[in-house]
Amino acid sequence: MADGGRRRSGRRWLIIGGIALVFLLLIGYVLGGAAAAGGPIARADSALHTAVSHNNETVDSFNNDPFNGIDFSSNSVDVAAVKAAVATDKQKVATWQAQVASDRSALQQVRPDLKSSLLTLPERGTLDRHRLRVEAALSALNTAQKGIDLSMKEFAFFDPFADAMAGFEAIGKAGTANDLAGVKAQLPATGANMKKAIDLAQPPAVPAEFGTALKAIQQVLNDLQALVAAVDANDAAAAQKADAALTADAATLDKYDWKSVDAASKALFQPLIDAYNRDMKIAAGN
Repeated sequence: MADGGRRRSGRRWLIIGGIALVFLLLIGYVLGGAAAAGGPIARADSALHTAVSHNNETVDSFNNDPFNGIDFSSNSVDVAAVKAAVATDKQKVATWQAQVASDRSALQQVRPDLKSSLLTLPERGTLDRHRLRVEAALSALNTAQKGIDLSMKEFAFFDPFADAMAGFEAIGKAGTANDLAGVKAQLPATGANMKKAIDLAQPPAVPAEFGTALKAIQQVLNDLQALVAAVDANDAAAAQKADAALTADAATLDKYDWKSVDAASKALFQPLIDAYNRDMKIAAGN
């Protein structure tokens, strides 16, 4: 009997030992899973923090509009000042592009590590939450890239357009001074810049509403060339016809609603801004 009792006692200790071992293994599994998940989570937190920290700059860049407030029908437009302002906007977009590229690269590197495995199963909920935030941040950055691409196309158009406007400004000064040679000297470059601007004025980056104004401005240049040719030829009738056409051109431009360009640009960028803010809110963990 005593021997049987000892055998049963030994079995109980084996069972208790086995349970304890399983318990220890479970603790090790949980701790190991937490340790295995800890690195990816920390890296994801770092990448997310950096991306979210750029949020204000991104929103400011989204809101930059090179067409905003520009009314080239006004006689008081300082084309040089406008070009300088746009150059500043270009630099901001270049900085924006660098941030978006860097943030996207960091997030793409951590994304594969946030997949759950058998080892990291205890931390699956935390990994899933971080993966969702990373995906949202990447979606926001993709939207930001669309804004950058549109802005770069705007700038590509705006450079020759502003140069053409500077040419018109010089033509106006030469005309006021009765400097026909000065007017003629400005016409080739102004015409080339205007043609380049029209070629680059492609929607949606450049609002379709701007097309009417560009055609009217091109007509001004055509009629101005006709006037110069008539004066050169001492053709009074042709000069009078060209002068009348220029007067009609000015009336057409005066009627143009420049604010429609601002409205079209806002309608283009606002959905991108809304989508970016929506995704970045998730990325921030809100």
